[in-house]
Amino acid sequence: MNPPYEYRNIPWKESAFEQSGRVLVSMEGIGESRLDVYNYEGSKLPAYHLYAVLKVALTERWVETLEKLHQNRKNNWKAEMFLSSEGEKEYRLYTTGQKEPVCSSAIALSNNQIQTFSILSEDAAPLLKKIIEDYPPVFLPRYRNYRNTPCFPTLYYLDAQTMKFLMPPEPIKEQRERTQRITVGKDIFLSGTFKAGETSGIIETIKALKCLEVLEA
Repeated sequence: MNPPYEYRNIPWKESAFEQSGRVLVSMEGIGESRLDVYNYEGSKLPAYHLYAVLKVALTERWVETLEKLHQNRKNNWKAEMFLSSEGEKEYRLYTTGQKEPVCSSAIALSNNQIQTFSILSEDAAPLLKKIIEDYPPVFLPRYRNYRNTPCFPTLYYLDAQTMKFLMPPEPIKEQRERTQRITVGKDIFLSGTFKAGETSGIIETIKALKCLEVLEA
C-alpha cells in the first residue's frame, strides 16, 4: 500500500535576492480535505510567490476548485488578518463551531515569507484572497516589473518528483496543533461575518489584479 500522504516537490529560485528553496504541496485527504504547504529546505517562500507555487502544484482550475469547496461549507465564516505584537501577520479563518466560534485555519507570515501551513481546503479560498490582496503576484512574465521590483521566481517541476509520508510531516502536525490552540472571543462574529454559501471573492480579486497589471505595465 502506498503511503497516504503524497506531496508535490517544487524547487524555486528567486535571482533578485539570491533566495532559493523547496516547498512540498499537497491537497489530498481521507475524510477531511486539507491544503498543506511545507517549506522543506532552503529559504521560506516569499508571499508574492504563493499563487505561482499553487498553480504549479495543483490542477489548472485550482482556484475554482477551492472556491467551490468554500461555497459548499455549512457554517458561517469570517476571515481577518491578525497582527502580533512582534509585527508578524497571521491570516485566520473563523467559523461557527458546534457550540462556540473557532479558528479553523490559519496562515502565518514572517518577514513577508509564508510559514509552513496546513489548512482545511474549504477555508483556503477566503484566506488566499486576503493574502493575494496584500501580496499581489505577477501573473504575466512580460509585466513582472510593474511593481518596480525585479523579484520573480524561477519555478520548475519534475513529474517524477513526489514525496510520500506514512504520517504527516512533523512541521505540518505542529502547525495543525497550534491552530487548534488559538482562542477566539465569543464576539468575533458581531461584524464582518459571511453566511455559508457566500463567495470568498478570490476569483474576482485575481481578475482585478490581472487587469491592473496590464494597465500599469
